Amino acid sequence: MTTPRKIPVFSPIIGREETEYVNDCLSTHWISQGKYVKQFEEEFSRYSGCQYGIATNNGTTALHLAAVALGLKAGDEVLVSTSTNMASAFAMYYQGAIPVPVDIERDTWQLDVKQLERKITAKTKAIEVVHLFGHPVDMDPVLEIARKHDLKVIEDCAEAHGAEYKGRKVGSLGDLACFSFYANKIITCGEGGMVTTNDKALADRVRRFGNFCYGDKQKFMHDDVGYNYRLSNMSAALGLGQFRRLEQILERKREIHARYQKNLTGVRGFNIPAIRPWAKSVMWMFNVYLTPSEFGMTRDELCRNLAEMGIETREAFVPINKQKVFLSKGLVREDDCPVANDIMETGFYLPSGLTLSHDDIDYVCDAIKKLARH
Repeated sequence: MTTPRKIPVFSPIIGREETEYVNDCLSTHWISQGKYVKQFEEEFSRYSGCQYGIATNNGTTALHLAAVALGLKAGDEVLVSTSTNMASAFAMYYQGAIPVPVDIERDTWQLDVKQLERKITAKTKAIEVVHLFGHPVDMDPVLEIARKHDLKVIEDCAEAHGAEYKGRKVGSLGDLACFSFYANKIITCGEGGMVTTNDKALADRVRRFGNFCYGDKQKFMHDDVGYNYRLSNMSAALGLGQFRRLEQILERKREIHARYQKNLTGVRGFNIPAIRPWAKSVMWMFNVYLTPSEFGMTRDELCRNLAEMGIETREAFVPINKQKVFLSKGLVREDDCPVANDIMETGFYLPSGLTLSHDDIDYVCDAIKKLARH
């Protein structure tokens, strides 16, 4: 019996530059802090259209520092796209702020901006947009609503390095933006994050709180509670090497998406989210959702069949409004976001790693089309 090939949902490529920079850290013994942190911060923030970049040890701590810098506190409310990794919600909750889930658009999976204003209360202090799967949120109306109600805007760009909204890079549109460099992100440090902003006061607060709130004159005198959220020099070295190949990585992402789309467009009940004409998506993963009655099986049945063929998949995020941790505290209503609830049951993504060959993609597509016919 032939053993099916194994196609992981994601695998990064580590290049020559990354190896060279990390080895430099090892050979010089600069493994904690060092030159690569500053270089990575400067180059990444400049690319993102921002004056300031502060590296952190992961994307969640970047989001937490954004909440800290904005002064969010217990009882404040933050409107958050409900379809997201829970880091988006937890980071606000660490400050005692309540994440208020907002539903998504079915055809893009992005924040449904039309739902924002009805969620605003006297306690609302910020809007956290999530550029999910690398497609930007429609930011102009978000920013208009924020100005109207005197709200701050946090961009969660964990999956959107290099994405553009009407020609402007995501990460430069709100008050603060947060990126992740986890192993499966567009570029990786293994673990890492970055806060970008054009506001010096916010940048100073992010850097200070992320570095233990050390005193200016007396290092070990602290006048506030700080956090040990620094990125190591070795991780920054890996990230810098990745960043310097970012355009090459994005081009490969576009090729993967285009090949999937060409092969799978027209499969009945197999729905590929739209890309808005004003958006430059970086296509983090090839995400789709099923109409089971048309496709012939449920999402879970399809994914089980694909797994038997050696093809890994991942189901869509469980929305914030469905999370037990918040339901048990009475902070959310389970039925509050019907579109996201449906995508949770029908959505998933296919292997999208940089190591995929054209043959791998064709194998995945052929498997799906064969299953659809049954």
